[in-house]
Amino acid sequence: MSPFTTLLAMPDQFEQLFRQVPSDYLDWEPANWAGIPSERFSARGHLCHLVDIETLGYQERFRRTLAETRPVLASLDGYQLAIDHHYQQRDPTLALAAFRAARQQTVDLLSSLPATAWPRRAGYGSYGEVSLDGLVRLLISHDYQHLAGMQWLIMRLNADTPLALALG
Repeated sequence: MSPFTTLLAMPDQFEQLFRQVPSDYLDWEPANWAGIPSERFSARGHLCHLVDIETLGYQERFRRTLAETRPVLASLDGYQLAIDHHYQQRDPTLALAAFRAARQQTVDLLSSLPATAWPRRAGYGSYGEVSLDGLVRLLISHDYQHLAGMQWLIMRLNADTPLALALG
């Protein structure tokens, strides 16, 4: 599967998991986060985080890597973004639409690039020097972490509440 196909599949994959969480539990958090394979976010928190990391994180990293010579790219504090951007107050329907639109913008940008752009390099936190292709791989990895985090959260929700969430 091409990286572009993988990137474009994420909003649908995430939405399928998100829709399994009852609306009264979008901000629910477990008492114990042991074993979570991603950041510790509620279902709404995961969604809003994906929007912010797409727009403020990866889109900016891609632009800078394309425009600058070996820029040093910033990591973002996802938990601070959640506070600053009031995740619990955001409308999930609007956030999902924003994620879809932002991901499409990302793929449109990346798919329009010439082959000569892909080896461009940047410094990125503990990863050290990465290529543009490497940044795309990190974004895909981030997506998978949040899909796993949502699976884990649904498991915890099903175990910790009286709900009987069915696979579906």
